[in-house]
Amino acid sequence: MMTENYRFVEQVRSAPPSWANDEILRWDDSCFRRERDFITRHYWTTQGSINVFRIIGTDHPQYAGMSWLELLDRGKRMDINIPLLEKNPGYYTDPGHKRSSMNFNSFDGINWFIGSDGNHRSCLARFYFHVNGLGMTQLHDVTMNHYDIDHLYYEACREIQKLIDVMAQQGIYLTLEVRNQVVHRDDTPGWKLDHFQIEAQLHQNGEHDFPELDAVSYMQNAQDARTCLSVLKQRYEQCQSSQQIKAGSTGTSWMRWLRLGKSHERK
Repeated sequence: MMTENYRFVEQVRSAPPSWANDEILRWDDSCFRRERDFITRHYWTTQGSINVFRIIGTDHPQYAGMSWLELLDRGKRMDINIPLLEKNPGYYTDPGHKRSSMNFNSFDGINWFIGSDGNHRSCLARFYFHVNGLGMTQLHDVTMNHYDIDHLYYEACREIQKLIDVMAQQGIYLTLEVRNQVVHRDDTPGWKLDHFQIEAQLHQNGEHDFPELDAVSYMQNAQDARTCLSVLKQRYEQCQSSQQIKAGSTGTSWMRWLRLGKSHERK
């Protein structure tokens, strides 16, 4: 029979904490894949400590969208994990227990998402730490991945790509290449911090040549990308305003406009 100390499930259901009905957010893996070329640093450890009350979401498609209370009631493995907690609560509270299979991901180091394992135990830790009233917040020796992403650089390159797609419809072909590589690593057993260098390059393809883009086509940061975007917009606006360009025309009209532009540049 359970002792009074471990009747936390009944206590939770009779008086849920204020966050019990908060939605468990979904980890946006598609967003991560789009922005991963703009990672500047990646910190990884198998010996991390996480504030369980800052776990806000999961990449589990079935549990994302539930509330924490719903996960407590409906989690597929709760019938296994709840008795284990009642039998050995020290697994959650005492140091020395290896929990590296529990893994978490974050973009800011404050808000954390459960990765491939740890949904049930994270939920139980939140409720158990609340119920035991000892002010505990930390779950120790878990795996953590913290990604720093240069969102401004990403957004600028995304705008460049949008403009490239528009210009392609009018017969001007450009490509944007983004390269990201590890340039330095700090590590000892159990953790690492990778430092990345991001480079973006705008390539002009085909028969069209815009010399003014050459000076801004190589980008190392968000400001470089914004400068390149500005020059590209100016060239596109010149194209749009030129009377030599007719709606839906390509090829010959573009060549007439290009020759006209170069003749003015020589004057």
